[in-house]
Amino acid sequence: MLKSRYSKVESLKIMGSASKRIMGPNINVLLWNVFKCKKKGWQEDFVSLVRNKNLILLQEAVLNSPFDLHFNESQRHQWIMARSFRNIKTNIVTGVKTGAIVAANNHHFSVSAHGEPLTQTKKMLLATQYPISPVQSLLVVNSHMINFVSFEKYKAHLKQVFQALCQHTGPILLAGDFNTWNGRRLEYFNHLAASFLLEEVKLCRKPKLSHMLQHLDHVYCRGIEVIDAHVHTNIHSSDHFPISLSLRTLN
Repeated sequence: MLKSRYSKVESLKIMGSASKRIMGPNINVLLWNVFKCKKKGWQEDFVSLVRNKNLILLQEAVLNSPFDLHFNESQRHQWIMARSFRNIKTNIVTGVKTGAIVAANNHHFSVSAHGEPLTQTKKMLLATQYPISPVQSLLVVNSHMINFVSFEKYKAHLKQVFQALCQHTGPILLAGDFNTWNGRRLEYFNHLAASFLLEEVKLCRKPKLSHMLQHLDHVYCRGIEVIDAHVHTNIHSSDHFPISLSLRTLN
């Protein structure tokens, strides 16, 4: 591990405040790996994209950056970040972050058992539950899957992701950067998703050469109607395209 560069954090941080008590029935969602907010124009694109969103799932999100005010001072979204590691030189923390107009009534995170080569940094899973009625909650699982490791290590992390779904009997939204850059990974992922009655949302998008011409970002649902899904292929302030979804909870 490059000890002089990274240190583990592996904890939760809650920011901002929610503006609603119940999620739905219509839920506008943003899914985006934001590439640590390093590209020019990211802030302007982010502000525009989240304006009408009820639920936001970010991967490679950051903390201790000039963009913190969007999260700390939010009066519309409660933000929960599962922090993975800190860059010792810049003090910037990286992880996954979920924002919602409703306060989570339950949340937990999980750290991948294995680290990625060279840096040994680990990937995060954040599970949050939001009330959609007086008796039912929507489970949202925001995950960034481990990369550049053997298939067995990838499977071990995937097992952690699906363990987060085991005790939930209601609707589920599972989404994130799953690093499915080869057929074997994607086939195994889809096999597990089917066992939980999850259906993948069909997305029309452009493959990227930097992603080995494969699609890494995916959305799976159970007990939710998908009204619309749109990939913002015109936005280039990350190495991933943002994805907007319009969902509706079922009666």
